[in-house]
Formats: sequence, structure tokens, C-alpha cells
Amino acid sequence: MQYENTKEQLEAELAELRHQLEEATDTIEAIRTGMVDALVVQGTSGHQIYTLKSADRTFRVLIEKMQQGAVTLNSSGVILYCNSYFADMCAITLDEIIGRHFDEFIGGYTAEKLSIVLSAEGLRDYKTKEVLTTNSGKEMPVQLSFTNLDMEDGTALSIICTDLTQQIEAQNKAADLTAKTEMIKRKDEFISIASHELKTPMTSLKAYLQLISRYSNDSIPDQFTMLITKASGSLNKLEILVNDLLDVSKIQAGKLNFSKTKVEISFLVRTCIENAGYMFPDFKLRLDAEGDFFVLGNQERLEQVVMNMISNAVKYSPENRNALIKVSADGDMVRIAVTDYGIGMTELQLGKIFDRFYRVDEASVLAGGLGMGLYISEEIVKSHEGEMGVVSNLGKGSTFYVLLPSIS
Repeated sequence: MQYENTKEQLEAELAELRHQLEEATDTIEAIRTGMVDALVVQGTSGHQIYTLKSADRTFRVLIEKMQQGAVTLNSSGVILYCNSYFADMCAITLDEIIGRHFDEFIGGYTAEKLSIVLSAEGLRDYKTKEVLTTNSGKEMPVQLSFTNLDMEDGTALSIICTDLTQQIEAQNKAADLTAKTEMIKRKDEFISIASHELKTPMTSLKAYLQLISRYSNDSIPDQFTMLITKASGSLNKLEILVNDLLDVSKIQAGKLNFSKTKVEISFLVRTCIENAGYMFPDFKLRLDAEGDFFVLGNQERLEQVVMNMISNAVKYSPENRNALIKVSADGDMVRIAVTDYGIGMTELQLGKIFDRFYRVDEASVLAGGLGMGLYISEEIVKSHEGEMGVVSNLGKGSTFYVLLPSIS
């Protein structure tokens, strides 16, 4: 009994296999004779058959996922097909755009012009830049790529429409950047030439004033002495400005070079405080030095940095004429900090304070200058492998600080 059941099962399975083989044979014969368009591909899991239907579905998915508009027109310019991206570009639904004339969105593409595109060999597969007008009236720069399609019911046009908005914006920004770079370059060249040309007559003028002040053959009237003193003071200010301009031109040219030796920072700061006492007699500077610290640097340039921080403390403190200078250790760095109790700065001003030619608006009425001191100081500090920064509270004052690598 068990043998008979097994025999019946085998016969049923054999019949099913014959049926599947007949179907496979019919399919292969249909593919071989051209009755069915298909492609047989050998895969890792065996043969796979791709029919025209599956290929068409893959192609349609690809067109719909494109980040470009895809449009098909007939010879009259009527939109026969477009993907969702083109409909979004036109700010209209996909259902509403099918059947409308292409000329409604990109002007000039009348039936006459499309006839030329379709017929002229020289215009096959060409690209052009146009302006697409959306359904809401907004204009968008686009590139159109045309391809003629030979269809069973006549020739049609396939168009790929690319939005050029971001590309044009990037080109405009690049052009603006190039123009600004060229303008800055010309300005730097002018600064370099002008500052060098000013240096020679200014040095001569300073020597003449010194000779006049020492003239002792005859008594010089007190009024002349006062005028000579004022002229010398104005000339010193002009010399500082010209030197700053020269430093800026050197920085831009990458030529801000100087020798370095062992420098004792506390002594350097004391020297600066002494000099500031003559320059700003009504301003009180208090020193808090935690010890003697040494750095590898240029004495003159580092004095320039400290004097600039003191000068800024004076500028930004019209009422409270006090400042604290602190020298301390900060890890393996030496920290020099100048704290004033003046007008302080906003967050926006803090972000620009080290830019070339930037001056805090409120301070512009307090003292002269071109706004280059902090920019030059930061570059000097960078050349010493250090860091310069500032913390500030509006109306409460600011602390400018410098960090320099310490040596034993």
C-alpha cells in the first residue's frame, strides 16, 4: 500500500515537471523567434530574464528620480510627457501640465521654431540657455538639451531641462570674489608704494625739525618753540601711521620677517608702561607680574604689540582712566593681558576687531588711527607662534590678551 502511494506521488511530480518544461520551452522559443522582447542575463543565482516591460519600468523610475526636468513634445510643441521634477519647476501639478504647450513655460518655442529644430540636421542634439517662467510668473534660468525622437506616429522632441539658478549664483559669487580680490590687491599695491614714498620726505622733515629745535645762535621765540613741538608731535603720529602701512604691505606680501632672541616679558612690559606714562600722562596703568618669564621673540615687535594693547585701552576708556596689565603663566605659555574699564564691545564688534582697517564706531571720535594696530599685532603674535584674543562686555570694559610660547 505504501509503495502504491509513493508511485502515485512520483507520477504527479513527473507530470508537473513536464508541464513546467513545456512552458519554459515555449518561452524560450518565443524569445528566440522574436515574439517576445527579452534579455537573458547570467547572474550569481542562475539565469534571469528581463523583458521589455521590466526595462521600461526601470527607465521610468530613473526618469522620475532625476534632479532634472524631462519633457517629450510633439511637432506642435504640446507636452506629451514630463516627469514630476519638471512639473515642480513650473510650479504646477503633473496632471495640469500634460497637454499644455511648451511655449507657455519657455517662450519662443512655437510650432514654427520646433519644426526647424526637428528638421534641420545642424540643430540635432543641441543645448541652449533659456528662461523658464513658472505658473506663478517667477523666472528661472535653465539649460535645454534637445534630442529628436523617431516615433511610429511621427518625430517628437525629448528635452532635458536643467535649473541653472545655483550655478549662476555660484558664478556671480566667484566673479564678485575675483573683483574684490583684485581690488584688494590694487589697494595693497597703492599702500605699499605710497608708504614707501612718504617715508623719505618724512625722515628729512623730522631731521629739519630737530635741527631747528637745537639752533642756539640766536634766541628762538617761545611761540616758535611751541610750534616746533606741535609739528614734531604731528610728525610722530604720521610716522606711526606710515610704519603701520608699511607693516600691512609686508604682511600681505608675506615678508614680515624679523630676528628673534631671548626676551624677558616682565621687563618688556615695564618698559612699555614707562613709555606709556609719557604718552598718556592722565592714564594710570597698574602692573601685576607673577614672575619673570622668557620667550623667543623680537623685542621691538613685542613692544609694538603691548603698546598697541595699551593704546586701545586708552582709546576705549574715555571716563575710567585706569587699566590693569597682568603677566602670568598659562600652561606652557606666557599670558600678557591688558584690562580696561571703558566702553566695551558688542559680539558683532568682537568678531571684526582684528580685521584690517576696522574701528569700533564709538571709539572713532576718541582717537585717530586707521584701524590697523590690532591687525598688525595679531600677525606679529602669529609670527611668534602665539595667539591674540579679546573678551569684552558692552559698557564694562575689555581685556586684550596675548599668549606666547614660554622658554626656560
